[in-house]
Amino acid sequence: MKEIARLKNLSKRNSLSKKQVEEKSNAVQKLVEELPEFKKAKCIMLYYGINNEIETKALIEKAISLGKRAALPATNFEKRAMIPREINSLEELTETKQGLFEPKTQKPVETKEIDLIIVPGVAFDKSGSRIGRGMGFYDSLLRKTSTKIPLIGLCFEENLEEKIPIESHDVKMNIVVTDKKIIRCEN
Repeated sequence: MKEIARLKNLSKRNSLSKKQVEEKSNAVQKLVEELPEFKKAKCIMLYYGINNEIETKALIEKAISLGKRAALPATNFEKRAMIPREINSLEELTETKQGLFEPKTQKPVETKEIDLIIVPGVAFDKSGSRIGRGMGFYDSLLRKTSTKIPLIGLCFEENLEEKIPIESHDVKMNIVVTDKKIIRCEN
């Protein structure tokens, strides 16, 4: 069930033109910037969007320009783990052999220092359930963080499902932001 939903939503996302991705990503960013959780956060974990994901470059730059600490994940595929690392500019990112853009820096950020996490996803539903790429990196990291840290999932309106099949290890979002709306999830 989950794999079928993942493939269906990847197909929807991949059918968007570069211009649509850019316009919709800008709309998502504007909505995120207005959230009280974003405004008051001092240390935010973000991600760098690839492959028609919500583009986050401008959001990363905005957070840094506001004096917030920005952390992005560095992945360890052998251990199937992510480590948040702090960056001070986009120039501190490098492309990995997997096509991800990750911090070159070795400045790890403890999860207890993070007070907001922006999470990518292939699809979300209104209850905060998420379908990722299927590797479990985010769920593993999110299970180790405080339940007090707001989790914000970003997706295109096209990838907002009525109900997503979930598994016991899945971590729900507190907020889902699309290019059209903000959804505060009841968890």
